[in-house]
Amino acid sequence: MEPLIELKGVVKEFRSVPPVRPLDGVSLAVAPGRIVAVTGVSGKGKSTLLNVMGGLLRADEGSVLYHGTDLVRASAAEIDAVHRCGIGFVFQSPYLFPALTARENMVMALRAAGQPVDGGAIDAMLEEVGLTDRADHLPAELSVGQKRRLVLARVLLAKHDLLLADEPTNDLDADWSDEVFGRFRAFVAEGERSVVVVTHDEAYARQADEVYVLEEGKLARREEVTPC
Repeated sequence: MEPLIELKGVVKEFRSVPPVRPLDGVSLAVAPGRIVAVTGVSGKGKSTLLNVMGGLLRADEGSVLYHGTDLVRASAAEIDAVHRCGIGFVFQSPYLFPALTARENMVMALRAAGQPVDGGAIDAMLEEVGLTDRADHLPAELSVGQKRRLVLARVLLAKHDLLLADEPTNDLDADWSDEVFGRFRAFVAEGERSVVVVTHDEAYARQADEVYVLEEGKLARREEVTPC
């Protein structure tokens, strides 16, 4: 089976003093229908990895192949099309339109993806994430956990085929953390879809189909890490 997304020899260096190279020859193939977890020490490049995978940052070397398009060399228009129709993000900080209600934020997600606005589907998704009674509230009126659930609902509703999630269970209790993983599992079961999730939660990571560790710019399967 062809990978949904594949990184080959990816290098990313930030030219600070001294230079920092969070990704140093990283290769990773993500097959459809898989949930892949990436763990590692904070500040060592996991978010950078997701940003490079999603075309938000360009690698300095290597390739990032998504449906035959190399995101390292793609034009701005090609990257925009990928973000609109293919790759969805759940960032560490919940990004929402502050002047729009929870429901209106969902509407914007569908319009941005070029999909018809289905009020019934929006209400159903809000109910699934426990936000029915917050549908007409602005983001400033939501708790951090509620904002995070709204971001998840928005990206799931848009029907991308690859989700890149950066610490998606931050600010959520254990029950909602399990619920998020259940949503990811249902998402990949619907078709040719995959999820790559960065997490510090070891118990959460163990639920994934594959677990990788990013350390000193190198990515290794959990089974390949030599125990201390």
